[in-house]
Amino acid sequence: SESFSAGVCDAVLNCLQTCLNLSDANIKAAATGEVWWQVNRMLQNSLAMHGKVLGSEDGTVRIYIRVNENSPHILCATAKLRNTELMDPEFSWQGPNGRDLAQNDDTRVSLTGTLSIERFQKEYSGEYTCIMFFYTSETKALQSLTLKYLLYAYQQPNYTYEFQAQYHVANCLSANNNLFLDKLHTALNQLVSGLAYVISIYKSDCHMLKVPLAGIQYELFLTFKVHLKEEQLERICKQNSADCNHNLRLEKARHRMQEFFGKQADILHQINGSLPLIYYIDGTLQVIRIDRCNPGYGKDRRKHMECSGCCVVCSPGSYSGDHRVSCLPCASAVKYGETDCKTE
Repeated sequence: SESFSAGVCDAVLNCLQTCLNLSDANIKAAATGEVWWQVNRMLQNSLAMHGKVLGSEDGTVRIYIRVNENSPHILCATAKLRNTELMDPEFSWQGPNGRDLAQNDDTRVSLTGTLSIERFQKEYSGEYTCIMFFYTSETKALQSLTLKYLLYAYQQPNYTYEFQAQYHVANCLSANNNLFLDKLHTALNQLVSGLAYVISIYKSDCHMLKVPLAGIQYELFLTFKVHLKEEQLERICKQNSADCNHNLRLEKARHRMQEFFGKQADILHQINGSLPLIYYIDGTLQVIRIDRCNPGYGKDRRKHMECSGCCVVCSPGSYSGDHRVSCLPCASAVKYGETDCKTE
């Protein structure tokens, strides 16, 4: 057991200290750049709305508004009418379920019929209707036009990472494998200690492989998951709100994991002579990003093509109760953003 620990786990334990000694400044710079690159990419793909939005006589116009941000200026006009001289126009806006928007403190309707909503919330989602009455200078006849807009609240997706890696082992039935996994699990959690995360070995499978020119080989196929410790993060946020950035901490964990496995490969390349009984196979590490949405939100690339990267509020008839990536059908869900499916 002692010779096994010294011969097999040294690479794991030696590179742990090296990974923990990474420059926080370098990690922060790299992680912050990664976060903002991902956020900017998501915002570009999700068509974050700015400026002004026109209505259409061809159908309902969809508008996606980020939660807690102001809506674009929603014009009670079409592209054609916007450039037409109108006489004595009158505008009437109604919100979801026929709600009179004049009674809502967060909504503003200008004299020209432009609607704007401050600090948009998920409960503001739904169909908005503008009815316009006007005369034209050409016909002098009273005309009317009804325009519909479907407003959706959305959020950026939360995300986590899953890691996959392979290790060479002497035999799938060896008791040393479990001892190694215990030490590896401990080392990985020391690696992310203080970041409000814990790492689990989600899956461990050993397979016999017939490798050309190398004969029979045995390999461990491992899957690791990163889990947020919400209570620890809450304590950190209470102590210092500037230090509780969830994405930045997750990116630090990712960078430490990648450095950890990279150092194992470097140490292995420096070994002359016999290799350890168990060692990391260089190049097998895979980092998989997994998006998650807050309760009441989900992603649907087919339904929300204009905001395919967004966590969009669940529509009536659907709900999301956990940190899922999509909304689930629910006949009893009658509001936008339902988090529970109540069944009798």
